[in-house]
Order: sequence, then C-alpha cells, then structure tokens
Amino acid sequence: MAIDFKEQELNINLIGKLVGSGFLNPNLIMRTWKPVKGVRVTVLENNFYLFSFDSAKDFMKALSKGAVFMGKQCLVIRRWHPEIELDDRDMCYAQVWIRLPGVSHHNLVSPEMIISAIASEFGGQIIAVDITGGEIHVCVELDVNEPVVTKVMVEDGMGGSGVCQSLQYEIDTLCFSCGRMDHRKEECVDSDDRNGGGEDDEFGPHNMAPMKHAREPPFASLRYVSWRRPSSGWVKLNFDGAVKGRSQRGGAGGLLRDSEGEFMAAFAAPVSTTRPLLSEIYALREGLQLAVDSGVEYLWIEGDSKIAIEMLNGWREAEGDQEQPVMGDCRNLMKRFKGVTARHVFREANQSADHLANLGVEECVHQEWRSNRSPPPSLLSFLWRDIAGFLVPRLVL
Repeated sequence: MAIDFKEQELNINLIGKLVGSGFLNPNLIMRTWKPVKGVRVTVLENNFYLFSFDSAKDFMKALSKGAVFMGKQCLVIRRWHPEIELDDRDMCYAQVWIRLPGVSHHNLVSPEMIISAIASEFGGQIIAVDITGGEIHVCVELDVNEPVVTKVMVEDGMGGSGVCQSLQYEIDTLCFSCGRMDHRKEECVDSDDRNGGGEDDEFGPHNMAPMKHAREPPFASLRYVSWRRPSSGWVKLNFDGAVKGRSQRGGAGGLLRDSEGEFMAAFAAPVSTTRPLLSEIYALREGLQLAVDSGVEYLWIEGDSKIAIEMLNGWREAEGDQEQPVMGDCRNLMKRFKGVTARHVFREANQSADHLANLGVEECVHQEWRSNRSPPPSLLSFLWRDIAGFLVPRLVL
C-alpha cells in the first residue's frame, strides 16, 4: 500500500487499525484526542486509517493516549514511517491499565514481587506503574484479539504455594464469554451460554475496573519507568549532558541502539561550558552527527532535557547566543534522515546516556565506540539493565 507524504509531514502522522465491527466514527476519536488544530483522516483498506496532524503537540498528545476504546470498537495506533508494513498482527496491541485489587492484604508477597510476576506474564515489560491512595495500577500492552489474563501466580520466594493475584482491567467493553475486549457477549460468535458473567465465571464484571486513568492523572504518583526499544527499522539515540560545578567542567554523551536493543555506537566528550542546557544541546548535536555518520535512516531521539526536546521539535525558541547556533546545527542534521521523531523521557529511562555524559566530563578528547569496538566496560551494566526492561521507580508530580 503506497502512501504519498511530503518530507516535513513524516513526524506527525499516525496509522490506526480499527478492531471490531462497524466503521470508524471520527467524532468519537476527536472527542478523545481533543486536538487544537486540524487532523485529516484518510480511509485506507482493511480497516486501516491514516491521521495527519497539523500540530506536533496534538500528534504527541494522541500518541501518548494509546489505543482508543469505543464501545464495540478499539482503534490501535502506531507512529507512521515510510517503511511501515500494515500487518494485522502488528496492529492489534493496545496499552491498557490494570488494577491490582487486594495487594495491601497480602502477607506473603510484596507489591514489587507482584509487579515482577505481571511483567513476566505480559512479555517482560510494564509500560508504567501508578501507586496512589494505597492502590496499584500497571499499564501493559495487550493483544486485543486474545482473551484477557484474569489472574497471575506470584511465588513467595520461600518454596511455598505463593499467592494468586486477580487482575481488573480499565476497559468499558469485555466479552463475558470469550474474554476479549473488542466486543460484548451478545455480539460474540463464540458465545457460550454457560458463562453468564457471574462471580464464579472466568470472565465477568469482576474483571473490570473504573476508567480511572482515562481521566486526568493523579496529582502525585509513583511510576516505574524503563528504557524501551524503538520500533522495527528505527534506531534510538539517547543523549545527555552533564556539568560538574566544583571542577567547572562539562560533558556530553550519547549512544545508538537498534530495534533489538543492540549496541551500535556511543560517544563521550568534554564540552567547553558549565551551562547545563548548553551541554544537553551539545550532546544532542554530537548524537545526531554520530547517527548520520552511522548511516541511520529512521531515528528516534530521547533525552531527559524537556527544554532541549521542545526546542528541537520547534515548540520553543532557542534562547542565548550560544544555544541558538548549536540548535540550528541540530535542526539541519535532522533533515538528513528519512524519518525522525524526538520525545522527552524521565532521567531513569536515560541512564546509559547519563553515564556517558559523566564520562565525558572526565575525558580530555572526544571518544567514540562503534559496533566493531566494545563499549566502555563501565557502560555494560547500564546496557544490560536497559535491554532487560529494568523498572526504576520515580515519583511523578
């Protein structure tokens, strides 16, 4: 399926797959996304839709919301890139929040053990954790074509029987017969009248929870964040800057990894500034140049400096005589890629780049490590934690 785009539009298009019966109602989608500027919807074949945004902010807001559940339907969205393959299997995963009832009453296992067991059940990664008011909610990615998992067994670590933890999903549709999220029992082609949705049945109202996270997020919550691999065909650049006040030295660091999380290249370099923002922008420029030199075509950029990311995306003007020319270099380098996107992440999801930036402070010259040269030994533990999806707690206000 060929889709024609102007180069400048590559960063603000989404592909959506409608799962469920009927046709897409664009008004329902717009009420969920609430865009400030225009969104053009193009109907493609096989229930695929293209969403072209006039505003990068509207695009990022829609992408961050993930899948949209609308009664009998679910719209699964993905970031568009020129070589995307519209495969039904790849477009059936949705981000869903799960409530963990009764966690505070368990004496044999800790909340951390329960979260770890859920991570194992759902492919090794949890997207986010919210601990508010004594309740625990986890966000995972589910195949909407498969029955939901209603419980997980949690080992107590002492050879005992462990604990059976039930799961409640923040969804407004669930088939009480087959356990899928994209339709109700009365619409199920595999309906089993023996399953009436009662307390003793595998699937029923007891598997559902109020749509808490569909509303505004809580004022403060504990979330578990981790580094995540880029989409297939993309390369991720993580960058960071560091300044040591006592030594009056600055450093920049960054690294490239492919969609399997494999190390490609890294750098650590001293920078002639003690201004934190400028060190971040220097690191961004060096990382972009490294990606160009490495022949990267589709680049996913992540950094923990929200200001630097907003400047790069054009949402904020670069201020300062030193920052402006360096950011100008960054924007020119972005034009060298066929597809590029940039987003802010928490520092806990950027630890490998942070380590390299601190190495840069101690360096006297620019250092690079390519795939044919092993990364610095001190970086190996950070790379392992990232590729393993290691969860790090963070209090979000």
